[in-house]
Amino acid sequence: MNELTLKSADRKLFSHFTIRYGIALTFIAVLSIVSQVRIQQHLSRSMDDSHVINFAAKLRTYSQTLCKAALLLENNYDYESSRKEFVNTLKQWEKAQEGVQAGSKFLNLPKENMEEIQEMFNLISRPRQEMMTAAEQIFSILDTASGPLRPEQINPYVKIILANEQSYLLGMDLIVFDYDRFSRERIETLKEIDYLILGLVLLTLVLEAAFIFYPLAVHIKKVVVGLLSSEERSKRLSDKLQDANERMEKSYNELREVNFALDKATYLVKTDPEGKIIYANDKYCYLTKYTMSQLRGKPVFYNNMGGKESVIYDHMRDVQKQAEVWQDEIFDYASDGTGFWLDVTLIPVFDNSGNLYQYLVIGNDITRRKNTEKENKMLTEEKIRRHGIEQKIKSYAIINGQEKERKRIAAEIHDGIGQMLTSLRMKLEQIEDRAGTPDPEVMMVNSMLAKLITETRRICSDLLPSVLEDFGLQSAIEDLVKTCKDTDRKVEFLLDTNLRQAPLSRELEISVYRIVQEGLNNVIKHAQASKVEIYIDNSGDYLNLMVKDNGKGFYFDSHQLHLKNLVRKMNGIRGMKERAELLSGTFNINAEPGKGTILQTEIPL
Repeated sequence: MNELTLKSADRKLFSHFTIRYGIALTFIAVLSIVSQVRIQQHLSRSMDDSHVINFAAKLRTYSQTLCKAALLLENNYDYESSRKEFVNTLKQWEKAQEGVQAGSKFLNLPKENMEEIQEMFNLISRPRQEMMTAAEQIFSILDTASGPLRPEQINPYVKIILANEQSYLLGMDLIVFDYDRFSRERIETLKEIDYLILGLVLLTLVLEAAFIFYPLAVHIKKVVVGLLSSEERSKRLSDKLQDANERMEKSYNELREVNFALDKATYLVKTDPEGKIIYANDKYCYLTKYTMSQLRGKPVFYNNMGGKESVIYDHMRDVQKQAEVWQDEIFDYASDGTGFWLDVTLIPVFDNSGNLYQYLVIGNDITRRKNTEKENKMLTEEKIRRHGIEQKIKSYAIINGQEKERKRIAAEIHDGIGQMLTSLRMKLEQIEDRAGTPDPEVMMVNSMLAKLITETRRICSDLLPSVLEDFGLQSAIEDLVKTCKDTDRKVEFLLDTNLRQAPLSRELEISVYRIVQEGLNNVIKHAQASKVEIYIDNSGDYLNLMVKDNGKGFYFDSHQLHLKNLVRKMNGIRGMKERAELLSGTFNINAEPGKGTILQTEIPL
């Protein structure tokens, strides 16, 4: 139930962060669209201004050409050519002037003009009109003339054109200057708006980092810490189980002692100093299924069915110990071959001179108890075996659950955060390119984002290496060794593999990979080695793994794995050992201070 609640909470949290990120991206997209619209509007306006300026220059050219043609007509120079040039220039001038001032789709000229520009057109309207009227008069004269043209006919009109030309040209210069000035003002306004939009985008990115990525990184850290805590709890449970087994064994011994105290001797036999029976009570006779006459003179516990002599005789023959009380449990056979157990106390009896003259054997039938103990021992062994299997299953389930959780977290980080970070970095680079000049704050945010993407990829790789899933154990270990080389280039890593093409189980591949990963991490962090050798071979019936380094080494004893004060330090080694033992394999460490460390694992295939 707790696991389902945690998963639901994680989904809600990631959904919440996704909504936040979507809002932020939407805001950035709106700002980008607004910026693009403004730029397109400015480009369109600039194109219109360039057309207007171009046609304004043409108007100057037309007016000057008109003046030149009028002078040529006045002097009768190349009359026909000058006449055609004058008529064509007049028509083009009229059409261009009308398009610039009122707009023209054909000439691609805007219809609207600023009020100030319109006033400038009004200022040159009088000289333009004078020139236009005079030119039309000359055109009428040329059109109605039947003979040679006399200069005095058009001379007054030519003077009018020449008198108003300078004013017209000056006015057109002012109009071109105003168009250029207004264009620069629009550019400055556009720059201010773009800087404002850039500031809003940077502010949005900072808010994303503060309210999305930082809380998400904190949550991921908590999840990883939770996984480590779960592993530590499983180790503590294992230690508690071992303590419980020790207490159970102690209780079993205490129970045996209590039973011994409760079960008093009920069988009596008297023997001479050599152990031959002098007397035996009825219970002993009934137990052994012999009569007293048959027992008399026979060695006590002699009917051992051809086995070894009873240990009681070792005590009787020992001169230093024969005068002491002796107690032990003895197994013997009755006359019909049935076996029985007696809890025997051997008490020496001395005469008045202090000489040993007989032994008093007091026994208690413990056959039922011994049988019960045997059964209990078998049950206990079976229980311990089953408990070991259950513990193995639990440990396997915990490790498998951890791997699934790592896979889930890695997938969510890669598909969620990783894609978000990549999209964010691409958007930031677009913004930086559009800004033109490098912005230190944008560069700083881009650098932080690149480090965050690298760290996210490293976490995903540590949680679940995709190479292991896609290409198998050998490729995954080669990739791991390459990563270690990139991490610490001072260390020389040598990898020697001899893996058959036969597929390995997923559990075996994951366990071997995690053992190699933990071993190499320990070498990089603690060994201070300059050379590391990794050997993997599955050519036989076993998969053999060895990780050897020439580092500073350390003192290691397998009992250290269960010491409470070393629980945290031994987590990694204990995890490697458990992974190997879960697959019915062995894990050994050969380490000495100053002589490096060798990790060896052998797992049946």
